[in-house]
Amino acid sequence: MFLFFPLELVHEIIAWLLITPTSAEQAGTNPKPKWSLIASFSSASKTYRTLALEAWFRVLFLRSPQDLLFLKENLQEIRSSWTRELHCIANYHRQLDGHPWDLAGFCRLQTIRLHCSSIVVVKERLPFINIPPSVMEVDLRDLTWPSPFVFQAITATFPDLRTLRLSQRRVWCGLCHTCSTVKFVEPVPSKLVYKEGFGLPIHYARALAPMRYLHTVRITIPYTNGTSIRLNPDDPAKDMWSGECEDCVRIMYADADFLERWIARKGGTFLSNLPGKDAERLYIKPPALETVEWTFWRSEIDDDEELEEEEDLALADYDEE
Repeated sequence: MFLFFPLELVHEIIAWLLITPTSAEQAGTNPKPKWSLIASFSSASKTYRTLALEAWFRVLFLRSPQDLLFLKENLQEIRSSWTRELHCIANYHRQLDGHPWDLAGFCRLQTIRLHCSSIVVVKERLPFINIPPSVMEVDLRDLTWPSPFVFQAITATFPDLRTLRLSQRRVWCGLCHTCSTVKFVEPVPSKLVYKEGFGLPIHYARALAPMRYLHTVRITIPYTNGTSIRLNPDDPAKDMWSGECEDCVRIMYADADFLERWIARKGGTFLSNLPGKDAERLYIKPPALETVEWTFWRSEIDDDEELEEEEDLALADYDEE
């Protein structure tokens, strides 16, 4: 007896197979399963092959902007209708300056993920041109030096973004104006969620402020054991931690008057005793921003020295250009 499966059901089965991870994803690697998983199915008929290709290229993995040249002459459906999510690898910071990914023709693209597999120095824009208006989400992975310049570049490149995800190895401290690894006193809540658009480092928020439609920012970052910063699991938003480094918290939070003024600034509130320059650096958020979510994971290695070596090498190359 011949059994008929509706094509809609077949499509869902294939999609489920391809989005189910077979192992933990490593930075800069292709998380998709091998084509052999659905190769036999794709050979069953012309209709099934079309379904298989559509599901396979829903997520497109690229190691270089030059990979897009092949698509101009082959399988044009990848650009016009199949791809919804693009995974790109930035192997060197030079790639961000001179060789952008040209996204012209990706009519149904919704999400862009960029893996920064080595230190990336951003000038004015991220490495994408001809971005379709359908892109609603950007996911930046393994950012080593996430300074406000990176966020200015995000704003310049994706002004109409709705959701921004970032996986960072450091975070910007709004007090000493540098990037540092995160250190907390245990226990540490797995998430820290702020509503009404607060909870970002002030410089991040001000850099993203021109983005009219941005409503969600999610930042994932590792932490190691510290001695000064405590996130109360019952009240994780106490003191409105938003990237301050351990040294600044230990030294500057001892001044109760300063702490009051600092928390007020992070909440966008003007206090009568705020100096004029402080008032100019109040928290200014994107108009539609609702949720800022921090996710923390425990790292067994404090990689400050490793990151500093990478940074010195990259900045030296950058200065030579």
